Amino acid sequence: MTGGRSPRLVWRGGAIPRRAAGATGRRAPAEARRAGAAECASRCAALLRGGIPPTRVFSVLADESGPGSAALRIAERAALGEPMPEAIASGGSPEWRVLAAAWSTAEESGAPLAPALDRIGAALRALERLRERRSVLLAGPRATVRLVCALPPLALVLGGLLGFDPMSVLLSPMGAILLPTGVVLLLAGIAWASALRRRVEHGDRLDGLELELVRIALGGGAHPRIAVRRTVDCVDRLGAEWIPFDGFLRDGTLCAAIRTAERTGTPLGSILVEESIAARSRAEARLERSAERLGVRVLIPLGVCVLPSFVVLGVAPVLMAMLGAV
Repeated sequence: MTGGRSPRLVWRGGAIPRRAAGATGRRAPAEARRAGAAECASRCAALLRGGIPPTRVFSVLADESGPGSAALRIAERAALGEPMPEAIASGGSPEWRVLAAAWSTAEESGAPLAPALDRIGAALRALERLRERRSVLLAGPRATVRLVCALPPLALVLGGLLGFDPMSVLLSPMGAILLPTGVVLLLAGIAWASALRRRVEHGDRLDGLELELVRIALGGGAHPRIAVRRTVDCVDRLGAEWIPFDGFLRDGTLCAAIRTAERTGTPLGSILVEESIAARSRAEARLERSAERLGVRVLIPLGVCVLPSFVVLGVAPVLMAMLGAV
C-alpha cells in the first residue's frame, strides 16, 4: 500500500467498493443481506437492463447487501479471476448452481442474459412460495410431536402433585427396567418422527429446469441439438443437481418437445415454456401432497413408540406408587 490508501479488490470490469469488501460502513437492511438466489437473479436482471455490465452486477449487489451476504462472496471470488458462473455456483445451495447454469448457458450461447435471469428467478420464487406453504402445513405435525413427547414427564409431574411419588418407583429395581425402556422408546419415536419431517423438508427441487435452460440456449440462435449439448455441458461443469441428466434422454419431455416442434413447425421456445410450467406445477403439487401426508404418517411413530413410552414412564410409575400407597 502506498499513500495511505485503503486496499480495494480489483476485478474484471471494475472494483469492489471497500465497504462491500467487509470494511465498516453503512449497514444494509437485514432483508438485503439475506437475499437468496431468486432475489439476486431478479436484481441482476434489473441491473443489466439499467446498463450495468455483467461483470459488475454482483459488485453492485455486494455493496448493497453488506457483510456476510452471498453476493459479497460471489463478488470476491470473481475479483480473484474466477469465471462468473463458477463464482455463482459457490453460493452453496442448489439454487445458486441453477442460477450459475442459466448464466453460463446464456453466456456460451450468446442469448440475452437479463431475460434468462428473469425466467430462472421466477422459477426459484415459485419454490420459495412452496416452502412457505409447506412450513404452514408442517406446523401441525410439529406441534403434535412436541405435545405427545412432553406427556411422559408431565405425567410424572402430575403424579407428584397428586401426592404420589413416581420417582421412587423409577429409582427402585423395577425402575431399572421401566426407565431405560421408556427413554429408548421416547428417543426412538422422536428420531423416527424427525426423520419423516426431514424427508419432506429436504425434498426441494424444481422440475423442468432443463427445459428452461435449453430455451435460454435457443435465445442465441443455436440449433436445438446444439443448444441441448451446451446445456448438458453447463449442467455437468457446474454440478446443478436439480437438473438430472435423465431429462435429456430420448424418451424425456425435452426430446419429445423438439420432435413435436420439428414435425409441426411450431416454435420450440413456446413449447418449452408450456412444458416447464406444467412440470413445475406437477412438482409443486407432489411436494405439497407429501407435506399434507406427513400429518398422518407422523402418527405411526407416535403410536408405536411415544405412547408406549408415556405408559412406561408416566402411567406405570404413578399407578405403582398409588398401589403402594394404598
